[in-house]
Amino acid sequence: MSEPVRTDERRGLSLVGHVVRRGIPVVVLLGLLVGAYLFWRDMDHAPRHEAAPQPQQPIPVSVLTVRQETVPVRMRFLGQTEGAQVVEIRARVAGYLLPRKFEEGKRVEKGQKLFQIDPRPFEVDVAQAKARLASADASLLKARQQLKRFETATVARLELDNARAEERVASADVGQQTAQLAAAELQLGYTSIEAPITGVIGKASKDTGSYVDAGQNGLLAVIQQIDPMYVRYSVTEQEILRFQRQTTAKQIVAPPLDQIELEITLSDGSTYPHKGRINFIDVQVDVTTGTSVVRGQVPNPDDKLKPGQFIYASVLGIQRVDVVRVPQSVVSQSPTGASVMVVSEKNVAEVRPVVLGEWSGNDHWIVEQGLKPGDRVITDRLMMIRPGAPVTPVTAPSAEGQPTPKADDRPSAATGK
Repeated sequence: MSEPVRTDERRGLSLVGHVVRRGIPVVVLLGLLVGAYLFWRDMDHAPRHEAAPQPQQPIPVSVLTVRQETVPVRMRFLGQTEGAQVVEIRARVAGYLLPRKFEEGKRVEKGQKLFQIDPRPFEVDVAQAKARLASADASLLKARQQLKRFETATVARLELDNARAEERVASADVGQQTAQLAAAELQLGYTSIEAPITGVIGKASKDTGSYVDAGQNGLLAVIQQIDPMYVRYSVTEQEILRFQRQTTAKQIVAPPLDQIELEITLSDGSTYPHKGRINFIDVQVDVTTGTSVVRGQVPNPDDKLKPGQFIYASVLGIQRVDVVRVPQSVVSQSPTGASVMVVSEKNVAEVRPVVLGEWSGNDHWIVEQGLKPGDRVITDRLMMIRPGAPVTPVTAPSAEGQPTPKADDRPSAATGK
C-alpha cells in the first residue's frame, strides 16, 4: 500500500513544479504591462516651458593698463675669472736650484728674487771672459804702439801695411772678447730669477736641488696678476644679432663700450663690491659653440676674487625705449606659446597670445608683440576666469609710483641657466 501513495505524491510535486515554471513569465509580463500603464497615465504630454537661465554675474578682477616706458635692461651671463697677466717663470740656463726666496701661494712684488740657480760655473765663465778680454786689450795696445812707430819712421810700405792689419785684428779681437764677456755676464744674470710682475705666485714646480735647463724642464712656477682681475664670458650669436637689430631700430640706448659697467655676482649670490668695465670683444664667433667672447676688467684690491672662479657678469647701463611689459605672474606658458588674459572693450575676458622679449626687473617680461598701450591685462583670479566670461575691471596698482625695479637677475640664454 505504501508504493502507490509515494507515486501519487511524486506526481503531485511534478504538477506543482510545472505550474510554477509556466506561471513566473506570466507574472513578470503582467508586472511590465501594469508599470507601462501607470507611466503613460501619469505622464503630462503638454509642452513645458523651462525657466530662462539667469545671466552670469560679472566677476570683479584687477587689471593693469599697459603703457610704454623706458626701462633698464641688465643682461646676465655666466663667466669665469682669470688673471690680467699670467706669466710662466722658466729657467734660461741649466743648473741646480738653490733654496727659493718666496712663499708659495703668496703675493710677490715685481723685481723680487724668486729662484737662484747655482752661479759658480757661470762666475768661472765670466772670469775667463774677463781674462781673454784683458789679453786682447794688451795685444791691441802693442799693435797700436808698433803702428805708431812705423808711421813716424821710414819703413818699407809692406811693413807699414802689416802693422796696420795687425792693429785692426787686435781691435776686432777686443770687440769679440767684449761680446763674450757680456754673454757670460748675461748667463750669470740668468741664474738669479726675479718676478717680472706683481701678483700671486703658485706652487713651485721644482724643489731645491733639482736640475733645470732652458728646455721643457725649465718651468719653475706661474705668477698671475690678480689686481685688476679679468672676467670672461660668452655671448651667443643670436644675442649679438638681436642687440645689433635693436640698436639699429633705436629700441636700445647704450653708453659707449668703454663706459659700460659690469656687476659681478659671486657663486654664493653675493654682489662683488667693485664694478668693472668691458675692455675686449672678440672679433669672431666660435664655429663650434656659436658664441663670441667678451672680457671685462674688475678691480681686485682685496684679492677677494681668485683666478678660475665661476661668476655671473651683469651688463649695466643699457635701456629699452618705449617698451610694453607685464608681470611674470600674469603670463601663461604653454607648448603653443605665451599668452595673457585681457579685458575687451565689452568687459569680457579674452586670451591674448604674446611674444616675450627680455626679462626686465625682478619679475617683469618685456612684450615684443601682442599688446599695445591701453590694453587692460587681468592680474588676479586667473584660475577662475574663462575666455568669454564677463568681468568688472578694477584698476590695479601700476608700475608708476613704485620704486624702480632692480635690473635683471635672469641668466642669459647663453648660460643655459
